[in-house]
Amino acid sequence: MKFKVNSVSVNPPILKRKLGGELFTPITLASTAFSGGLCKAGTPINASGAKATTSSSSNDAIGILLNDVTDDDPNGSLVRAFATVNATEGATHSGVSYDTALKNALPLIVFD
Repeated sequence: MKFKVNSVSVNPPILKRKLGGELFTPITLASTAFSGGLCKAGTPINASGAKATTSSSSNDAIGILLNDVTDDDPNGSLVRAFATVNATEGATHSGVSYDTALKNALPLIVFD
């Protein structure tokens, strides 16, 4: 008899509610976006596919990563507009603070 164990990870609910009009964009993440082979859901991503950076009053984010992405398959989806993001879950899971600069960079996303 053979026995195989597979572990399954569950992504946190980044979207607070689905309304049907959300704008998602596919993206290939840059190698710098990964930490320990993983880029976690809820991470703000910039146009080059790296983690967004915040300066004193601005942020270069173009969207929020919807699911966990591993470096062996760096393709993911960004929440870009017309969505309600669960700010508590996203910030906790990704370890990134959802500050005012991030919210100003993504005006078409509601952080609830």
